[in-house]
Amino acid sequence: MQNEQAILQCIEQTMVADAKIIRAAEMQLYEFQKVSGFASFLLKVVSNGELPLNIRMSAAIYLKNKVQKSWKSDTSKESVDVDDITLQEGSIIKENIIQILVANCENNHIRPHLTEAIRIILSRTNSWDMSGTINGLLTSGKADYTYTGLLLLFQMCNAHRYDMCGHREYIDSFISDVFPTVEEILSQLVNQTDYRSSELLYLILKSFKYACLNNFPQYFNNVEKLNSWIQLHLFICAKPLPKEVLDIDVSDRSLDKRVKVSKWGFGNLNRFIHRYTKSTKNISEEFVSYVFNQLAPTIVQEFFKIIQIWSTGSLWLSESALYHLIQFLEKCMVNDSLYPLIESHLSPIIESLIFTCLCASDQSVTLLEEDSEEYTRRYFDMNREGSTADVASTDFVFVVGHKRPEKLNFLLPFVNDILNSFVQNPNDLAIAYKQEGAMRMISSLFTFFSQDQNSLESLFSNYIVNLIGESRYPFLVARALETVANFSYEFKDLGTLSKIYELTYHNLLNSEELPVQIEAADALKTLVISNPQIHSHISGQVPGIMEKLLKLSKEFEIDILSEVMEAFVERFSDELTPFAKDLAHNLADQFIRLAQSMVESSASGSVSTGDQDQEIQASSLLQTMTTMVMSMNKVSLLDEFVPVCKFIIQSAQIVIITETVDLMDAMTLSSKSQFQQVAPQMWELFHDVLDSFQTYAMDYFECYNVFFESIVLFGFPQDQTYVAPFLQILSVKMESDIDYDVENVFELLQMYALSMKDIPLFTEAVRVGFGKAADLDVDAKSIIKLCLANLFVRPTETLQVLESQGATLEMLKIWYDNKFCSVYAVKLQIMAILSLLRLNEMPGSVSGFIGQFANKLVALVEQLPKAIRKRDVMASGGENLAGGDEDALEPEEEEDYFEDFEDDFKETPLDDLNAFDSVHLFFTTLQGENPEMYQQIVGQLTEDKRHSLQVILEFVSQKA
Repeated sequence: MQNEQAILQCIEQTMVADAKIIRAAEMQLYEFQKVSGFASFLLKVVSNGELPLNIRMSAAIYLKNKVQKSWKSDTSKESVDVDDITLQEGSIIKENIIQILVANCENNHIRPHLTEAIRIILSRTNSWDMSGTINGLLTSGKADYTYTGLLLLFQMCNAHRYDMCGHREYIDSFISDVFPTVEEILSQLVNQTDYRSSELLYLILKSFKYACLNNFPQYFNNVEKLNSWIQLHLFICAKPLPKEVLDIDVSDRSLDKRVKVSKWGFGNLNRFIHRYTKSTKNISEEFVSYVFNQLAPTIVQEFFKIIQIWSTGSLWLSESALYHLIQFLEKCMVNDSLYPLIESHLSPIIESLIFTCLCASDQSVTLLEEDSEEYTRRYFDMNREGSTADVASTDFVFVVGHKRPEKLNFLLPFVNDILNSFVQNPNDLAIAYKQEGAMRMISSLFTFFSQDQNSLESLFSNYIVNLIGESRYPFLVARALETVANFSYEFKDLGTLSKIYELTYHNLLNSEELPVQIEAADALKTLVISNPQIHSHISGQVPGIMEKLLKLSKEFEIDILSEVMEAFVERFSDELTPFAKDLAHNLADQFIRLAQSMVESSASGSVSTGDQDQEIQASSLLQTMTTMVMSMNKVSLLDEFVPVCKFIIQSAQIVIITETVDLMDAMTLSSKSQFQQVAPQMWELFHDVLDSFQTYAMDYFECYNVFFESIVLFGFPQDQTYVAPFLQILSVKMESDIDYDVENVFELLQMYALSMKDIPLFTEAVRVGFGKAADLDVDAKSIIKLCLANLFVRPTETLQVLESQGATLEMLKIWYDNKFCSVYAVKLQIMAILSLLRLNEMPGSVSGFIGQFANKLVALVEQLPKAIRKRDVMASGGENLAGGDEDALEPEEEEDYFEDFEDDFKETPLDDLNAFDSVHLFFTTLQGENPEMYQQIVGQLTEDKRHSLQVILEFVSQKA
């Protein structure tokens, strides 16, 4: 192509130190890449060994990106862009890229970008038949060719890993052609111990996983071939690692390819047993039967041998390998067809494998001594659990209790024996290590021993109390405290409870070990939640506990601490009120520092586990603030927490916006409660929120609904400064193509009508609600409730709008066709009908419905007591919502019932309205002032409804 030298110069300029030159070069390259031949020229640059490596590597990166951007899929229906790679150029690339990969297969700077480009091409085309090419490379006898062939095998299988059954012709054909050659290579490689052979093995095992263990391959129909692969995997699993690998430090050993090969030996067998033990339309009963009767018994028997060798220390397995091994056994535990294979071996499996993986070790204790923060995250942070042996073992123990409870009779005595051994030999380090395994095991089983609480309490009094007070082994103290944290039952023995609390309290305040402090905090949370009888005894210590928790949370980011603080704030609000300002200031200060770090990290564009930890902690801190605002209603915390929300809104921290809105809503309600108005600080914050809708917040409208509702109900009646921009947001969102956005707008307008006695945007709402909304699957009840609210406050104007839009009859039909079950909805309908019947002159569009309105009015008044009873049952946490046979719901009513009752658990302007009194006042007033209208209404009631009305009016009169 033309400008080759200019392109080379631009590539070189992208690597200089001057940002302006880099930017200019990138802009030129952007223009060059639109010209046909750009990608093939880049490939030519990559292949030119005379050019500097940095230029060739940069060209490889540009090539990969160009392929990603411009290689059209075979099935794409998009129009051709000017910078798309043409079919002719694509053919040139496919003809040359493999030979260039062969030449650069050992170049770690270039190879990854070439293989990624190949994977992208393969994922977008089924016309590139690589079977012959790969077979030729694999049978060449040349090391570089074999390596390249396996790299291509890996990319082919990776690109088609998710091809579904029924669409696997391409990958199934490829497997049939290439796998026989791969099997020959595999049978030779499994006996080798050098690094390169293991690298090749790794590629084969991962290729097998991608090709065969996501969706059923036709290749598995040949069970002899399948059995051969299973045997090769088992050989890999049982193969000892060479000494040079075992000489590597344990923390770095898993990075070696030979260790990864062992991991995927177990990983593939684990995935196989999870994937192919249930028949589907693509997996036959015959195949599943073969797995159960032939393959699974073979795998299990070999795994038993491996466990036995491993338990003697003669075989080292990585954490990941053990994880997959235990996951395989767990599958056997839950599957009734597989369970007989391990049932008789369950005790040795638990004692030799599961328990051992749960015990402390030299490695874990060394980590505690050298890096207590990492130790705490590795062993006590639930959000950081990974694919490790102890995690799999904990899950296995839980499954034993859940699926095979008859085996619990073995586990509890086993744990007791282990714990008792420490009492007799407290100075034996090996026995101390086992205590950790015993505690982790019993903690996983608390749920299943709930009927035998005496045994559990004796375990605490006899063993756990002593371990909490242990001074020689801090790892045991931390684990004992975690055991307390996991015991969510009320202690019956107050003596045991008192000892545990005092020791836990002492460890929180005085231990110098981070994991001990963290777990002491978590244990205190469980103790105060599950044992309310101790609250009065410890209330004096709560301020000191909170002070320690705040100090800890500044030093170490973990969401456990925020959860603990929230639990204490919720239960000891009176004790903490004198310290509320200081506590709130410290929480806010800590949050701002954390949020600033999150903003900086986001600006850098990097994502890490640390970022996720920060997000979790930020969320927890906001929840604690919300709990403080809701619980400590005698003190205003706006000065402390409003700046927190302003920072989040102004810096667009979307990831924690839901928690932020909850805090804003809590502060709005708090200011209303304390000052009988929305405080000035909240109006400033509301202004910031409205501003955010000019940039990013419009996409997150639903998140703000609860806050907006409180502003509408308690703010706008006193201050209308921001009504216009708020309604503008609703107007925009009403045109949304998202159903729940439209529903939220209708709900806010409904509350606005009841609160402000006005009906803005109603014409638009009717147009959307009875037109576009039907296509969006918007809940029809939402527009009807808006119409009813507007009829209540402005009946004449509402009817005029409905009539102008030709929607009156449709509105009435939808209203009468739907059932509204909540107290709020029943009241709303009653008040809407009363407003209609009060009109001096009813419009012609509805004047013919007076009889229907009257009968519905009485029916609603009859329904109201039933709705109130059901609401009260739900509010008290009851489950028997029927409240008597006469109240029983039809099955088809239940879903609507539960949806509607959400209205009854939020504050509305109708809460204090007595609908019975309103109906009584209407009829008695009407009878005296307009007897003709009274007779017209009553005269159109059915006999039953007339009698009901008489009873209702007499009942209200007697109560007055």
